[in-house]
Amino acid sequence: MSQDNANLELLRREIDRIDDSIHDLLMQRSAVVESIAAAKPAGRVTLRPGREAAILRRLLGRHRGLFPKMALVRIWREIMGALVALQGPFMVAVHAAGRSTSAIEMARNHFGLVAPLHAYRSAGQVVRAVADGHASVGVVPLTPGTEAADEAEPWWASLTVGSGEPPRVVARLPFAGVEPVKGSPEPPQALVIACRDHDETGDDRTVLVLETGPEVSRDRLRAVLSAGGLEPAQLLAIYRHGGVWLHLVEILGHVTSIDPRLTMLVAPKDPISHVSVIGGYATPLAPESVV
Repeated sequence: MSQDNANLELLRREIDRIDDSIHDLLMQRSAVVESIAAAKPAGRVTLRPGREAAILRRLLGRHRGLFPKMALVRIWREIMGALVALQGPFMVAVHAAGRSTSAIEMARNHFGLVAPLHAYRSAGQVVRAVADGHASVGVVPLTPGTEAADEAEPWWASLTVGSGEPPRVVARLPFAGVEPVKGSPEPPQALVIACRDHDETGDDRTVLVLETGPEVSRDRLRAVLSAGGLEPAQLLAIYRHGGVWLHLVEILGHVTSIDPRLTMLVAPKDPISHVSVIGGYATPLAPESVV
């Protein structure tokens, strides 16, 4: 055997050794997750979107070398998706709108290939599946800037009511996206809902539903939020029904329903008559952070 071939054989053996080490650590991680599951109350939603986001941010921050960052994210998304299912029953409900498969693809990319997935014909069915416990999480397509008038109430409006632990927004997909190509349609997006509160990670967005009258412009709404100490990030959707307007708004930071700034928004001098926190999520990774 030539010296070059001998060196190649040694390198291949080193790769085999590393593969075995990776596999051993993966099995150890699985065993730890099983211990965590045993320590948790039965029937609880095992999903921790904020924890998962923090893990990915930490790994990307320490990453070195030529191995692609997006591939790193994909590997850990598969690992985390598979291990969530070890902690108890886990089902993903997805709104497959028409012939579009984008929401299904986003759900697969985020929760992994082994997660059971059930497609529904409407977003309302997804919300009901999560609320009734038939699904652990739901994935609903999001088209920022959409506006509907005098049609069936949008799915997100139903999250403003309910007792106990109603569905809440807990994540936005894709968490690791790509830079939109100039002149091309915006990449598909979706929101994830589950019967749990949204986590605080240090870099978050909160989703509000604001009720106003018809005379309020988008600029006026942003000004009122800013004056109240809440920095608006994006107006996601509007629903108009007679004299009542509902605005689905994303604001910067982690805000809960007991935040006094929300109470201050509902005042006689302001146009907002009601505010509901319907969840939030860890801010998705910037495209440049995974290049």
